[in-house]
Amino acid sequence: MRNPHTTYAKVLLIGALAFSFAAEAAHYTFADAPASSLKKAASQDTMQQWQKKLLGPYANIDMLSAYNLRSAYISLLEHAHAQHSGWSDADWQQAKAVLDKMDSKKGTLESQLTLDDKAKIKVMQAEFRALETAGNVRD
Repeated sequence: MRNPHTTYAKVLLIGALAFSFAAEAAHYTFADAPASSLKKAASQDTMQQWQKKLLGPYANIDMLSAYNLRSAYISLLEHAHAQHSGWSDADWQQAKAVLDKMDSKKGTLESQLTLDDKAKIKVMQAEFRALETAGNVRD
């Protein structure tokens, strides 16, 4: 017959190990959280810097309206033309992130844009992609 005390001790040992494992897993998760939030904050700062760099007075994309969205795309394209020759792959990623954010804003304002604005914005999006492709070909 089995000794009930050894069975009880085994159950306690298994429970303690499980608790220890769970505590360690939680520690690693919580220990990594500040680092990821710092990276996210740094990424947001970088994004804001790129928005200012490429959009000038239109840097606050969330505040753009159907009235000034086209002007923001023009600013983006003008700055990209002026600066793209010295951009690294990381710079292109940041510039594309700004363009993606603007495209998202365009999606929310789509119904308020004129056909002319929609067409001109499409042309500017294509021109931005052409600049990027030309940069990739040179690399």
